[in-house]
Amino acid sequence: MAKDKAAPIACKTVSEEGVCHLTEGLQCFLYVTDRHFLVRVLSLDEQTVCVTFPGKDYPVEGMRADIEFHDEGGYCYYETEVLRGPASGEEGIVLRRPAEIKRSVHRTTCRIPTDLTVQIKDRDHVRRYNAALLNISAGGVLVETDAPFDFSTAIEMDLSLPGESLHTIPCQVVQIIPASSAQENGVRQLCLKYTDLPPDADLSITHYIWRRLQEMNLSR
Repeated sequence: MAKDKAAPIACKTVSEEGVCHLTEGLQCFLYVTDRHFLVRVLSLDEQTVCVTFPGKDYPVEGMRADIEFHDEGGYCYYETEVLRGPASGEEGIVLRRPAEIKRSVHRTTCRIPTDLTVQIKDRDHVRRYNAALLNISAGGVLVETDAPFDFSTAIEMDLSLPGESLHTIPCQVVQIIPASSAQENGVRQLCLKYTDLPPDADLSITHYIWRRLQEMNLSR
């Protein structure tokens, strides 16, 4: 279960001052082997952090781990790795002491996957491009396209959701995900943020998301 860190502006490096300091006796979550464990910091120095851990034969040296501090708005986390797993006669496990802390903010809108197609264009040009609508939320969309747009390009998106009217929505490119080796012809994923969502388009998107959520719940 990989954590969702792909959302635009969801994660950033933050100053350590006043937030989530590692101290002896502190309780926090350790994310390792795709699971969360409540652990306690036993000791630390400039290079390592020793924490409690319930496992007897895992995790092992070299495994990726995150030390997390959760609150209502999201969580701060340190990216680290296991230096020593559980050992006979030794308490806890030893992690590399991380250099920086990052912050992941909880999403305020629900993203719904789709298999729809939209049309997008640079606001200052005529040519339109087809784009696969990978997911949609009340705040923006993720599309896959060969459109050669740059970061922060102002675009217009023609959106027609099932059972709803056609809407032209002003957007801005806020993230570009480079093409993988398996993708050809310059296809990239673009995160688009609505810059001025018309009320009728907002209502259509809300209706669509609610219908899809109900369908997804019934199919479980």
